[in-house]
Amino acid sequence: MKNKLLNLLVAALLLGGCGTGESTQNGAVEDSGWKTLKKVSGREIIAELKQTVDPSPEREKAIEALEDYPEFGEPTTELKEDLAVQAIEGPAAIESVEEVYGNFEEEGILFFENQRDGAEQSGIWIGVKEPDERVQKLLDMLQPRVDAGEIVAEPIYIFRSPHTQQELYDLQEDVLEVLKGMEHGRGSFGLSANTVTSDIEITHDFLKPEQQEELKKQFPDHTFHFTQEGKMVAEPGESSIIWPEETFTDSPVEEGGFILSIEEKRILVVGGSEDATYYSFPEAGELKVGQRVNVEASGGILESYPAQGSAKFVEVLPDYKPIGAVLSESQAVVKVLDEFGGKSLDALMVIKDISYDVEKKVWVFKILQGNEEVTFEVVDQ
Repeated sequence: MKNKLLNLLVAALLLGGCGTGESTQNGAVEDSGWKTLKKVSGREIIAELKQTVDPSPEREKAIEALEDYPEFGEPTTELKEDLAVQAIEGPAAIESVEEVYGNFEEEGILFFENQRDGAEQSGIWIGVKEPDERVQKLLDMLQPRVDAGEIVAEPIYIFRSPHTQQELYDLQEDVLEVLKGMEHGRGSFGLSANTVTSDIEITHDFLKPEQQEELKKQFPDHTFHFTQEGKMVAEPGESSIIWPEETFTDSPVEEGGFILSIEEKRILVVGGSEDATYYSFPEAGELKVGQRVNVEASGGILESYPAQGSAKFVEVLPDYKPIGAVLSESQAVVKVLDEFGGKSLDALMVIKDISYDVEKKVWVFKILQGNEEVTFEVVDQ
């Protein structure tokens, strides 16, 4: 549990914040009922710490130590306050929540808000769905640290949350099951439930409008945000291969990578402008070794070498065939695979560049195999 809570500190660098609108109403903690003291950003504050002393010199020194942060952009007062909360109040609050509640994911939510992302004030938010006597224990643990000047009270917000983190996890699982039934093995998606709002955020390349509406109907208490990534997958019965309008061109083609091998429902694309990647592709049998292609991946890419992924679309580029040449570029690639690639299979062959020498009537390859770069010529015949 400790690691999960501490991971929230890292997530703070990514989570944005809403603007903070604060009422002037104030009040003391109730032993029963946990009444709303005020509202901040539309959230019901149910308990708050009291700022009793000025921050200690030790805390000020800790803030000064945060000045070297060029990776976060131009140093500003707002950025400094954001980082101070993440480095000082944040860990103190997380540590206390962990000690009081143990598995807090079943009790509420934790998140940061940052001024650089739009919030009026930097803060760590502790949302409790069903507040009880443990809220007072949390206050009793943190207040002495405020009194000692170790932390300041203002950036720590304790509010009534409409949901817990565990409920969001359960919600994601429920939505996931519905999405899997809609995917039918075609396309990919990403899914998350927003910690702050509980909105469901889905990235996809296959959901039709009617499927999106069906999801909304099945989960009417939640707001959905759909984002399409890349082209939509081909419909059943449609090809995922994009063929060129003209098979050949007499102008060199610079983009794309080369198909160096074809297996059952899998292609290896290497060189040119493409990284070395094995793509699973149901229509692999309709392609040819040597073709120059652009691949649009579906979903994530496994960072092995070669990398591994799935191809959503394969665009076959026009085959370069200079005027007067006997071989086309793809045919020359097949020859270089036969003549050069077969000499050493210990290292992957990467075609860095191909050109055609009109006078010598040869195709000139610049090839990287392992750490060695060589020039290899294929006679145009």
